[in-house]
Amino acid sequence: MRNDPKEFVQILYDHIELFHDKEIENAIELYELAINGNAKAMIEIAHIYRLCEKYSAAVKWFHEAANLGHPVAAYELANSYFEGLGVNEDYEQAFLLYKKAAEHGHADAANNLADMYLNGEGVPVNEKEALFWFEKAATQNVVEAMFTLGIMYEQGIGTQINEEKAFSYYLKSAEGGYDDAQYRVGTVFLDGFLGQEKNISLALEWFEKAAKSHHIDSIYNLGFLYENGIGVSRNGKKALYYYKRAALLGDYQAKINMAMIYEHGIDVPKDLKEAARWRKSAMAQMDIME
Repeated sequence: MRNDPKEFVQILYDHIELFHDKEIENAIELYELAINGNAKAMIEIAHIYRLCEKYSAAVKWFHEAANLGHPVAAYELANSYFEGLGVNEDYEQAFLLYKKAAEHGHADAANNLADMYLNGEGVPVNEKEALFWFEKAATQNVVEAMFTLGIMYEQGIGTQINEEKAFSYYLKSAEGGYDDAQYRVGTVFLDGFLGQEKNISLALEWFEKAAKSHHIDSIYNLGFLYENGIGVSRNGKKALYYYKRAALLGDYQAKINMAMIYEHGIDVPKDLKEAARWRKSAMAQMDIME
């Protein structure tokens, strides 16, 4: 691979808005380490090239570091092949690189490898292998893997149905901050399944946690609970607050529900003009979706 320090420095200054002086100075030092065989420095240089949208150059440096056996480089190179950044999209090559990184203990690579086994990307579908690698990733605190394990144990994918394990994985993922899992735990407590008692207070708590990450379904559910007084006192104003947030994120049903609140004056003054505005917006969105 051709290494040209002057060309690298020029790229840094061509993207001066991305770096301050000290970062440029550090980048130049890293480049010297990289061309002298330092794998960690190679990975950092690759990230700089990627930041500057020089994807082919990034791939070259990830290749260099991966050839030295660095699992992070193999993982990043796999991402490049999976996304087609700097190379032609190649799921088979991505699979091999994720596997290499995962076998060396890279947690996110294990999760992505499991996804590929589950979805049949670059390899035939193998649900048992998917389960194995999701569990590997989950033991290293990958919350996305925990959530997927919840689905697999709930639905019996690659394993027997186990509601206790399913809920346990959903809860661990939710406690780790994964908003899809927080929403799922909320729905479990809302409807009372997977061995859990119905508990609206806990459902609200988990929907509110997910709503902080702008999880659209959680925000909508909060609006619905307040509109209908489910587990809480009916509060049209709070319902409108949550429905508006969901509507701004693209939920057309929230717009229809807002129209109904304004039409019927549920805890707010009737406002047929505002109702018509939201109903029109919902209808326009539905037309686009069709």
